Amino acid sequence: MSGWRAVFVTVVALAPLGRAVVAQQPSERAARRLSATRAELVDMLAALPPPPATAPLTSITAILQDRLAEGDFHTGDGVALVVDGEAQLTDTFVVGASREITLPGVGVMPLRGVLYTEIEGYLTRRLEQFLRDPAVRARGLMRVLVTGAVPRPGFYLVSTDALLSETLTAAGGVTSDAKLRELRAERAGTRVLAGPEMQAALAQGRTLDQVSLRSGDELIVPGGKGSSAYERARLVGVLLGIPLTIYSLTRIF
Repeated sequence: MSGWRAVFVTVVALAPLGRAVVAQQPSERAARRLSATRAELVDMLAALPPPPATAPLTSITAILQDRLAEGDFHTGDGVALVVDGEAQLTDTFVVGASREITLPGVGVMPLRGVLYTEIEGYLTRRLEQFLRDPAVRARGLMRVLVTGAVPRPGFYLVSTDALLSETLTAAGGVTSDAKLRELRAERAGTRVLAGPEMQAALAQGRTLDQVSLRSGDELIVPGGKGSSAYERARLVGVLLGIPLTIYSLTRIF
């Protein structure tokens, strides 16, 4: 075989392998998935090619490194905690300015570096220093702002596996003048979910984590004349069809 043909055959043979390596690399959405464990994040980081020493980190690498080092909890988030037999420790606690919660009779629990998926095990280990064999259930809650044509606009603490429609339900559903086709999610004033993608997410029962919403994002329900009765009835049907595991502050488990 001539030299150029040998090179050509080698390149062709290696091409599928190169495509396989690229296909295994995580997407930004996967890197931000809040249901991911630490082991999964470490595996995602390992699947990325190492950046050149003089080049800035890629966005995906930076996201993964930040989550592994800093954790998922931010100021204003929440932790729903149940400790059997400990009424004062069974509540929803808001994360403070230094990424911590303060538990009555126990003290400050720093959450910097803790992932949402680690919160139950982390608090169990910390509470074992104060209680004998504590039975602990804990869940991280993200802070979502719901505004517009809803009865109770404001911030809500909801689980990352809450449905989009459940988050609207927490705010009282929608008012009669809601323009449901214009429902959208924004992050710091930038639209991140709207139009057909938003409508499909509602219809398919997708969660906040599945559509890559983050703590601090805003769900906006535009209101005013012109919202059709059919659209209102359709979304009301979606909301009423949810099993009553409402993500209120006191009924997380």
